[in-house]
Amino acid sequence: MFDADEPSLLHKALLAKAECYAEASCYEDALRTLDRIRLYLLSPEDLSEVLLFKARCCKETGDAGTALGYLEESGLAGEYPSLYSVLLASSWRLSESKEWALRSAGDDPALRDEVVKLFKKAPALKKEGTAAVLSFIPPAGQIYMKEPGRGIASMFLNAGAAAFTAAGILDHSWITGILGGGILLNETFFKANLSRNLSRVEEVNRQSVKEFADSLEALLCD
Repeated sequence: MFDADEPSLLHKALLAKAECYAEASCYEDALRTLDRIRLYLLSPEDLSEVLLFKARCCKETGDAGTALGYLEESGLAGEYPSLYSVLLASSWRLSESKEWALRSAGDDPALRDEVVKLFKKAPALKKEGTAAVLSFIPPAGQIYMKEPGRGIASMFLNAGAAAFTAAGILDHSWITGILGGGILLNETFFKANLSRNLSRVEEVNRQSVKEFADSLEALLCD
């Protein structure tokens, strides 16, 4: 590999090495090897194949966005409609993903019906604004963020903190009621309720997208 005088020989050696890594499921090593190939020296056909290989490796590492970019850059997306549809779904480009999924299904009416049904059940992504508003009504915020159990616990904790504050004020223990209650509400409401719900929006959306893309891949590729 290192003594090759011709770039084409070096490229072949690197490609073979990357294929070995991929066979061993070492996709990150395969990508690092592919990055050493000087793409500008490749023929258009070889360039497309290397970019397609990169797309597959990136998909296996969980980097669907980069995989989609490589696949589109390769110019071979149309030849791999199932893969293209799954990567589009991973980027939440649902209308395009559905179009390519139907192309992949071809003339199979049963599979086409399953594709349509799956896309009808595609989950709506969570929004930070909605999560923030619902957080003021425990346990609505946690239910929205798919944590109903934590929401019920939060409701009781917030009620307890509010009751402690009210009891202190009614007993004319202003410092204890306001200061102590404020500290409790900061912990039970702002940190455990509002902040947590907002921090989970991206995580929940990422998981929802992954689950949908996995379901689509199972439908198209199994």
